[in-house]
Amino acid sequence: MERRQAILNRPARLAVLLGAVVLVLALSAGTAAAAAAAQLTAAASPETVVYPGAAVIGGALTSESAAVQGAVLELFQRPAGTAAEWLAAGSTTTAADGSFSFDVAPSVSTDYQVRYGGGAGAAAAQADVRPPVQPLVTLSSAESIWLGQSVRLRGSVAPAHPGATVAIERRVSGVWQPLLTVTLDDASRFSLPWTPVEFGFYRLRARLDADSDHDIGVSSSRQIIVNRPNAHDVPMQYDHYIVIVRHEYRLYYYESGVLVRGFDVALGKPGYRTPLGLFRIYGKRKPAAGALGACAMFYRRRGGIAIHGTNQPRLVRRPAPRAYSHGCARMLNRHVLWLYARVPVGTRVHNLR
Repeated sequence: MERRQAILNRPARLAVLLGAVVLVLALSAGTAAAAAAAQLTAAASPETVVYPGAAVIGGALTSESAAVQGAVLELFQRPAGTAAEWLAAGSTTTAADGSFSFDVAPSVSTDYQVRYGGGAGAAAAQADVRPPVQPLVTLSSAESIWLGQSVRLRGSVAPAHPGATVAIERRVSGVWQPLLTVTLDDASRFSLPWTPVEFGFYRLRARLDADSDHDIGVSSSRQIIVNRPNAHDVPMQYDHYIVIVRHEYRLYYYESGVLVRGFDVALGKPGYRTPLGLFRIYGKRKPAAGALGACAMFYRRRGGIAIHGTNQPRLVRRPAPRAYSHGCARMLNRHVLWLYARVPVGTRVHNLR
């Protein structure tokens, strides 16, 4: 009887056992499905580090588009592009929105790996980031020289690259072209003279090619003005420039270092000599009327010194010396009107002996 009852209960036990197996498989499948949905993202900001700068590696951990909070993440690092052993570089915990961040300051290009070991309903995951590191390259020089002179180009590279070759490049029609090369000394510095053969505006930069540790490094560009020689050493960098030569009783107008026109002027009489030095036009008036003539351009506040027209043109037409004013430069009205139309406020006025 007992043996018969056991035989009759066997199908029931098998059914229970089969149900348990199905339940376990279902739960395992659900866990696996949830684990497969884990996503770990990471990126560096800035994407490229200029030595000795820093970056932030940040991102988020999600599971089926929901944030995973409180998860422990670990950061590992090794030299970029190598099969070296990963070294621990830090750990952090995800915030309520699943976000995280690591502060890094690589001196060479480095591979970083963010790892999540799994748990909290999400599977293990990892994300890789490689922020390239550029060396800091500098270039300095005089801003302005005269044609025929030499200018010394100086610079450095950090971290140190003694013996490396630095290229000095010039920008021509929007394209950087090679100009010079120089070898870094033991202190990772360079210094060399350069003598331009043409006047004009030169835009230069220094460049160090990439190596196994660093990306290409480029300095900030630098403008050097090579001035065309002229009688009064007026630099090309100024669009408008006025020179008054006191002993000649002459005014000269330049544009970009080129003499455009010269004029006879009457200047200050004894006791009211026209001031020497460098000034700027701070105000203009037209019409000026009276002794100021057709118009006036004021360049020294003390004494109200200006370049202006005249109501006595015969004084300007006389042979030099023409010392008749109270310090101003008097011009014929047609001449001062011509100059007035071309000279903006801020124009330099250089008075020479």
